[in-house]
Amino acid sequence: LPSRAHLTLQRQSSSKWENECDDATGPSASIDNSDMTSLGRGINFSAKTNRLASKVAANMRKGISELRSSQKQKLPRMRASTADEVPSNAIYVKSRARAPEQCHDMLADSSFNPMLLVSTRESSSHGPGWCASFSQDGRFLATAGESGCLEIWAVAPSSRVLHPNGVVTLPAQEETICTHFSFGDVKLASDSNDSDGSRLRFIGTGPELATNLEILSKEPIQRYTDHDADVIDLSWSHTNFLLTASLDKSVRLYHHTKSECLHLFKHANLVASVDFHPSDDRYFISGGVDKKLRLWDVTSGRVKEWAQSPSVITTVRFSPDGKYACAGLFRGQVYWYSVDDGLKYYTQIACRNRSGKHRQGKKVTGISFVRAERDDWLSTSANPPMTTPDCEDSEIGHSIAKKLSHSGREVAARLSTLRGNGAKAPDALRYTERMLVSTNDSRLRLYNLNDFCLIRKYKGNSNLSMQIRARVSESGSHIACGSETGQVFIWETSDKSRRRVGNHMMDKAREKAMSHASFEASKSDLPIVTDTVFFPGKSLREALASSDVFPFALGMDRVDDDLSNAAILTLDYDGRMRVFLRKSCLDNILDSCTPRGGMIT
Repeated sequence: LPSRAHLTLQRQSSSKWENECDDATGPSASIDNSDMTSLGRGINFSAKTNRLASKVAANMRKGISELRSSQKQKLPRMRASTADEVPSNAIYVKSRARAPEQCHDMLADSSFNPMLLVSTRESSSHGPGWCASFSQDGRFLATAGESGCLEIWAVAPSSRVLHPNGVVTLPAQEETICTHFSFGDVKLASDSNDSDGSRLRFIGTGPELATNLEILSKEPIQRYTDHDADVIDLSWSHTNFLLTASLDKSVRLYHHTKSECLHLFKHANLVASVDFHPSDDRYFISGGVDKKLRLWDVTSGRVKEWAQSPSVITTVRFSPDGKYACAGLFRGQVYWYSVDDGLKYYTQIACRNRSGKHRQGKKVTGISFVRAERDDWLSTSANPPMTTPDCEDSEIGHSIAKKLSHSGREVAARLSTLRGNGAKAPDALRYTERMLVSTNDSRLRLYNLNDFCLIRKYKGNSNLSMQIRARVSESGSHIACGSETGQVFIWETSDKSRRRVGNHMMDKAREKAMSHASFEASKSDLPIVTDTVFFPGKSLREALASSDVFPFALGMDRVDDDLSNAAILTLDYDGRMRVFLRKSCLDNILDSCTPRGGMIT
């Protein structure tokens, strides 16, 4: 991890280079008529040719203006809002469309604008926060960073559904002030230490909105200081056990009900990443600088299996079914090992460009898995096969196999065994798992796990030296990632510009997905967003229902909104933890679950 002095020097050199470029491209660097004459010396243009060129240029300008006006007519007419109507804690979200024909779709689906800053927490150590992770049931949040301090927070502390016995937090420390952020005339203690240059830029002057949302506990429910160095990775089990990977050559096991570490797993060198088995919490994998991928047995505290990788391991993850262990390496490769065969090598993926300065590959900073619709299903959704309720499973698989490709036939061939395992045939045929890889070349790459081929490449953020990883919402609809520029970038996993080629749905721009939304999440001397996580949909629903944001709410059942991408939590280099909420989510709740929406009969 780069030091603060190195990042400050790099930022100063970058600003100096930008100023020199601005001076070089200023008015003094403009080309005068004499230069144009010298450049065009020896080329004779007739008056007729000049008039023809002028006419062509005029027609082109006219056509471009007509195209822009036609695009403007297609854009939805949004209600004009003055600055007094926009909340004072609203932050502008900038949307970028990949192509002119997508401008309409991007603006129409720009539901993230604006984002509301509803809460801010200060780190107890006032150091950078490296990682944050929600428990699988959405009840708790774990954060850790440079100081080695691990903190566990309660999510939706007022909810009796998530916390039937209530929440007991730790007493507030004297040097740490954890409170809601204030944007009004009254200055809180958490704001007094911040200079005007470190405050985020807001776009409204109206009353604050949703600042009383009890989405996190005001104080941690547990705080552990066992590690002697940075904690750079966290992993929850489905039974709420927590693993931490630290640069002090150790992995520690915790539980939120215990005030001490449960077990210490020592390593030979720095540990970069750790991950629990998705279904059996007796096992976990770890990897680090010693180039070894280890499969640990928690009950015995010993290594069960291990495999040697060709390079330094920077991140590890289990596949969703737990049959494979994935190891991201320092040179951009992702190695797959079979868990059932004793971590035997299975395959590898090279996550690097074919040409350019990053063709040698850069460090893999994160691996996530996305559950998305199969392209085979999309091609047959318009004309689904007609079946009767009395038909056999084999007949269903045979009729669907006629419509699907070769990979679809393999899934349909297993249809007869799905009923015995209790799985639903439509879901097994419709969805597939994909892998999202984050690397230090500022790219996110999405791979298909059926053939391990690259599906799409996402770009826009800046990630050249930090351990910044991308996260996926629960529904799999959006991807969020931090940036070294102090912004949070959001992409859609589904591409609306797909065209049909034969029996497949192909992308118009398969290589790079440039369309994204971004907003400012950190503004300090080193504006770096180190981690970004989506709030679980169930946790946000309970937080909204149990807080005083909607005192006249009639229920959250009729809310037509994807709550899994409505709230985002960020960590930055200054140790601040912020919570952002989509204003459109609150508007949808007001329209459907309050008397404003007309639900009272």
